[in-house]
Amino acid sequence: MYKTEIQSITNMSLSELEALCTSMGEPIYRAKQMLSWIYDKGAAAFDQMSNLPKNFQRRCAEQCQVFQTSVGTITQTAYGTEKFLVHLHDGNVIESVLLREGKRVTACVSTQVGCAMACRFCASGLPGLERNLTTGEIVEQVLHMKKHLLPGERLTNVVFMGIGEPLANYDNVVRSMRIINAGWGLGIGVRHITVSTVGVVDGIRRLAHEGLKVNLAISLHASDDVTRSKILPINKKTGIKNLVAAAREYFKVTGRDVSFEYVLIDGVNASKQDAESLARLLKGIQCNINVLPVNPVEEFNWRPPSQGAIEIFCNILEKHGLVATIRKKKGSHINAACGQLRLQREKILWKKERYFVK
Repeated sequence: MYKTEIQSITNMSLSELEALCTSMGEPIYRAKQMLSWIYDKGAAAFDQMSNLPKNFQRRCAEQCQVFQTSVGTITQTAYGTEKFLVHLHDGNVIESVLLREGKRVTACVSTQVGCAMACRFCASGLPGLERNLTTGEIVEQVLHMKKHLLPGERLTNVVFMGIGEPLANYDNVVRSMRIINAGWGLGIGVRHITVSTVGVVDGIRRLAHEGLKVNLAISLHASDDVTRSKILPINKKTGIKNLVAAAREYFKVTGRDVSFEYVLIDGVNASKQDAESLARLLKGIQCNINVLPVNPVEEFNWRPPSQGAIEIFCNILEKHGLVATIRKKKGSHINAACGQLRLQREKILWKKERYFVK
């Protein structure tokens, strides 16, 4: 069982690395030199950091490591979406996705091994939650994808929308966001970092006061508690009113619009009445609504509505003054689209366990 974080540079803040350098008798500027090698130049080992003294390189290698993860397979679609299989030090594996749309290049990262939320359209949580990812394991997903960019490309956005519930791994996610944002880290602005949550209300309120002002995306998927609880079991604990109140607080404190994710499921939450109810629920909230027809998942029977029904749904929202965007499907052919992320190896093991356990 996983218990403690590996001593990895990607787990550390600048001040923590400066303290490490001082403890080893080196000047604190060595810390920025090391971070520049990792985050700017893509170094994966201390002996690649040519401006560090050889003796210091050796001692660093004895006490810690640069990377605690490695990339296995990379699966690609015809239009540039790539799914990365990332191996962790304890034998677990996770998935990350690199998305391309014009000049926008987005790293979609996972925050947990598995997921405890059990959302009824999502394959990621079927085997349950194994453990949280460390700060470094989150950051390294971005670094792996950055190394894989094409000549002339640069990483523009990071979204916490992979496997796991980010706000259920709050401390490590916030630490990783600070590293991703920091000038000594990956240098990606907060306006280009998005955290997606199924509705961890306490986490939303806590995040509002972190001073980060990152984008917040809330998986809503219904406008009443009965329907939402059917889709998202966590709603039984939180309730839509509390969730919407937390969204209002986030906007009030940060000044950032909140995005609501809404997966359309035929016969469940995609009717004209559902659209009218959603418009009433979100009235007066500065927000965007991202509408996405549900992606097919083998274990669930839910299917997307017709294109005509999707357009009618969005038109109703827009008539009420809401901003609704139909999100493009990307990565569904490699099971990298919304709700589809889950390792094939874990899928096979889960099926076997389900079959044999009485």
